[in-house]
Amino acid sequence: MAPEIASRSRSGLWGLFVPLILVAVLAAGWSGFWFYAAGRADAAIDDWLAKEAARGRAYACEKRALGGFPFRAELTCDGVSAVIATTGGEVRASAPRFKAVAQVYDPNRMIAELDGPVSLTTADGRTLALSYQLAQASLGIADRRFDRGSLVVDAPRLREGPDEVGAAKAFEAHVRRVPGGEAGAYDVALTLDEADAPLLGMLPIGQGPVSLQLQAEARGVDDSTTLKSPADRLRAFAEAAGTVHVSLAKLVRGDVAAEARGDLALDKQGRIEGSGDFVARGADDLVRALLPDDGKKGLAALLGVGVQMLGSPAKLDGADAMSYRIRIEKGRVAVGPIKVYKLPPVF
Repeated sequence: MAPEIASRSRSGLWGLFVPLILVAVLAAGWSGFWFYAAGRADAAIDDWLAKEAARGRAYACEKRALGGFPFRAELTCDGVSAVIATTGGEVRASAPRFKAVAQVYDPNRMIAELDGPVSLTTADGRTLALSYQLAQASLGIADRRFDRGSLVVDAPRLREGPDEVGAAKAFEAHVRRVPGGEAGAYDVALTLDEADAPLLGMLPIGQGPVSLQLQAEARGVDDSTTLKSPADRLRAFAEAAGTVHVSLAKLVRGDVAAEARGDLALDKQGRIEGSGDFVARGADDLVRALLPDDGKKGLAALLGVGVQMLGSPAKLDGADAMSYRIRIEKGRVAVGPIKVYKLPPVF
């Protein structure tokens, strides 16, 4: 009887220790995996920094660290700086701290924050300071292509020395791949709340801060993760016959408001083309502000018959407004028969 009792006791002890041993083995394996992944990530960062430096974009950290064990990969960079070579000279920027976080089990989704203020030195030697309460970005990659991203900046304020260049309540930008859409198709949403700047005082329309809103769908976007300049991506967009459908572009400033909807594209020379509908409240001042003062018949004739002759009555936010048809051909903007402005090529 005694040997049987001893055997059962040993079996009970094994039943107690086996789960603990398994947990210890799994913990050791996970720790090894995390430190291996962290080492790979650190090497990948060094490789990326070297490639960027060869392209004329040098980034540096006074102190760099990888952490987040056991379930996160967390990169912190204290004393972050950048030097970007441009045709006009070097552009320099620096900030106190940059932080990026991703889950170890989902490294293709990342959230990043940049502590302010950001100091900027332009190619022509101007020194600017950008402050804010929060600057946060997120990025998602799927199948080695951009999937979604966002940028949120609360209370941004830009100064040049003691002079204020501009400020806003908030700025947000969101981009995501169209659900179920073809490659290169993305939804875009931008908002700028209560932006104000000394230059806005020169505009002859409305009073006070400006709020902007954009909702659009872009198709034919070069969304590869290969590093390219904005001009190269725009050129690829034009060559792919890409299009942008603007479902809403809205501007509000005091009593003046305007909405636009339509379609845009780029020709092979980088000139904007498209058409759409433009609805404005406070239309007289807004349309007159857009018209060229050529000293000839165009403006005089328009003012003689009134801007209402260009459009038709409409409603905007429940108030009386005017609706206009806008055409853009080879970068030249026209309201009805009146050519307003020629936009420069984007590349």
